[in-house]
Amino acid sequence: MARDSQVILTNMCLVENDQGQFVMQIRSPERYAWDGAALPGGDCVIIMTGA
Repeated sequence: MARDSQVILTNMCLVENDQGQFVMQIRSPERYAWDGAALPGGDCVIIMTGA
């Protein structure tokens, strides 16, 4: 029996402020191969503002 397996590792980042709000990406099926709600990850750049 083999003891190794191929896997795909992903990176997720939960960005939350002091009020409990967090960043969530809603992926549209018209634009992406898979759709739904996701936490940003990978090469995501987030700009925090005072808004």
